[in-house]
Amino acid sequence: MSMNFLEDTDDWPEYDIIKADIRRLETQHVESRKKLLAAESAFRSDPESQELKTRVNGLKKKMKEIEKRLEGALSMYR
Repeated sequence: MSMNFLEDTDDWPEYDIIKADIRRLETQHVESRKKLLAAESAFRSDPESQELKTRVNGLKKKMKEIEKRLEGALSMYR
C-alpha cells in the first residue's frame, strides 16, 4: 500500500470517469459563460428586446445547472 492516495487510485477507472466529467463540465461552464457575457452585452445595447432577455435568463439558468452538476462531480472526487 502506498502512502500517496493518487498512486493507489491509478487502477480505479471510476476516478478517470469523474475527472473526465469534471473537465467536460468545466469546458461547458466556460463556453456558457462566454455566451452569457455576449448576450448580456447585446441586451444592454437593446434592453427592450424580449428575445435577448429570454436568452440571458436561459443562459443564467444553464450556468446554475452546470455549476450544480460540477459541484456534485467535484464532491465525488474529494
